[in-house]
Amino acid sequence: MSELAPRPLMPEDASAARALIDSRLRDTPYLARHVELLESALQFEDPEFMALLADGAPLADGLAALVLFGTVAGARSVVKVHGAVARDDHALDLLLDAVRDACARSDERLVLCELPDDGPFVLLAASLERCGFHEEGRVPDFVRDGVALRLLVWRP
Repeated sequence: MSELAPRPLMPEDASAARALIDSRLRDTPYLARHVELLESALQFEDPEFMALLADGAPLADGLAALVLFGTVAGARSVVKVHGAVARDDHALDLLLDAVRDACARSDERLVLCELPDDGPFVLLAASLERCGFHEEGRVPDFVRDGVALRLLVWRP
């Protein structure tokens, strides 16, 4: 059995990635946007939309985690984590560490993640914080009444 390992999204991962997103965001207002981000990443044409996956021994029946990220057009040396879903917090940490480490090697200025302060993103927020991201902004009632938008940032 293999260890969890980050790897790039490949065309043959489409069904498993869609299933993971659906299993984590079904019946939430966030499902459609994450599917849209995945579909953009599956085009393999735009550095604004890329994805890493984690699979391996603990979850023989599918992917452990998926992170969607990419460069920010018009912003010098900035990468954005668009979203992430996981069945395993260790796998999510692994992927976010891989994104952060790649950004450090390529001299990015910062990595940011805008996420709703809402239940489906508790795991992602905790993982981002474990990986060295810090909240640098919060906009109350941005997503909808009572749900703030959090801006978490990692700087090398």
